[in-house]
Amino acid sequence: MAAEPASTPLPSQVTAAQLIGELSRLVRQLPCPHCGQEAADHGAASPPPSQALVPAAREPYDDTPPRDPLDEIDDEERWLWRLVEEAERVAAAAPAGPDPRQLALAEQRCQEAYEAEQKVRARIQATQQALAQPSSWLRPRHRAALVRHLREDRAAVVLTAIQRGRIEEIRGRLRGVAERRAAYLTAHRTTLEAGRNARDELTRVLDHLIDSYSRMPQPPAWFRFGLDFPPEPGRRREWLDQARETMTQRRRASLNRPVL
Repeated sequence: MAAEPASTPLPSQVTAAQLIGELSRLVRQLPCPHCGQEAADHGAASPPPSQALVPAAREPYDDTPPRDPLDEIDDEERWLWRLVEEAERVAAAAPAGPDPRQLALAEQRCQEAYEAEQKVRARIQATQQALAQPSSWLRPRHRAALVRHLREDRAAVVLTAIQRGRIEEIRGRLRGVAERRAAYLTAHRTTLEAGRNARDELTRVLDHLIDSYSRMPQPPAWFRFGLDFPPEPGRRREWLDQARETMTQRRRASLNRPVL
């Protein structure tokens, strides 16, 4: 007796895994959309082993311009710049001094008040001597006038003394400010003098660099265009001051980082 064929499983008996497998088989049997061949006969063309799927990274490109030897700063110049910076730091921390014009005016006003007071005191002394003369009683009106002037001068000497005291107080405050600044500068005189000497030496270094750049057949762009080299006739001094300032900024900036 022949065996009965296996019955087709009902949809309710098909599992999810079986359904996914059947769909995958049907997709593999579909013809290639490009050439129309069966997917099993066509086969996926694999790239040759020698062909890289990802391009190799290019070599890093250094676009930094070559360093000019004149831009190099040696240890001696660095030491000079440190002396200048230290002197500038000390000078910036110095107490502010008084306005020289105010101090000079206070000195002048104090001297004028002192002279005015001395004149009044001299008149008082002369009046007292005149009243002490016995002959002053022979002219009553004159003596009365002397007494009146004496009272006025005594009142005036009090006012001039008060005014002189106020002016001396102002002058004293201004002098105190000036003395505190002078004491600070005296205490740091060594540092300030070292910075001043270093600045003079650096000025000679900068002048040498400026001369070296100006003698180049092709000076750098910052020197040729930034400083308008060569200078116009008659403006050599102004141009040199500007070149020194620019060189100072470049050298000080390159102490911690290279200048391009």
